[in-house]
Amino acid sequence: MKPARLREMRPAQMRAAIEAGQPLLVPAGCVEFHGHHLALGSDTLFAEALCEGIAASIPAVVAPTIDYGPTGYALSGPELGTLDCEVGAFEGYAREALRNLLEMGWRRIQVIIHHQGMEGPEALCFRRAAADLAFTHSRAKHGRGWWGNTPPEAQEDWSQIHVGPSILPAAREVASGDHAGLWETSLLLHLRPELVDMAAANEGDLWFTQREGDRADAATADRGAEMFAAMVHAWAAELRRP
Repeated sequence: MKPARLREMRPAQMRAAIEAGQPLLVPAGCVEFHGHHLALGSDTLFAEALCEGIAASIPAVVAPTIDYGPTGYALSGPELGTLDCEVGAFEGYAREALRNLLEMGWRRIQVIIHHQGMEGPEALCFRRAAADLAFTHSRAKHGRGWWGNTPPEAQEDWSQIHVGPSILPAAREVASGDHAGLWETSLLLHLRPELVDMAAANEGDLWFTQREGDRADAATADRGAEMFAAMVHAWAAELRRP
């Protein structure tokens, strides 16, 4: 099944997807130094590919990617290609993007992040934005005291925006996270091998590419394919739940 992309839809197609209850998937990543052998946008490429893989498996729509995430210059400065968006500015941007998607009428908006984990600045920005929008939306619809004055059965699901990691617990037996090491290198070898230069995997004496048991030079496309399939399967199962 070809994945449906929001920016390629006509209004009638979008309305039909919303009325059918399809989830809207929002890929989120960053542009950041991933060693000398991987593309700068690896995190974003993983999130995009995962969302498209999910939407090829179940009825879902892929929203435009949110790419300019906060990195804190944790891996490098801009001289090696890292971009860093100030957290406050990014949170405002994320909130506005989600607000617009919510006002389109999507009943489930699922942000999927591949960057710094669920306690990292990017995920926290999305989570705070989602919580604020949930309360703002419900207050606007039902007034002050919206939760106390409206029986739960009469309320729509006020938590319509969800934020989750690319690797769910159900996928962790075969999929793991690192930074430009064995796992991410394998994943990009599977998804976009033309963006990987394995000859540069040991360049620069970087601890995160040469850690024992997690060496980038041990990566294989087969491992990446197994990992990606598990990630898609776990998310498809999660989104099928009521």
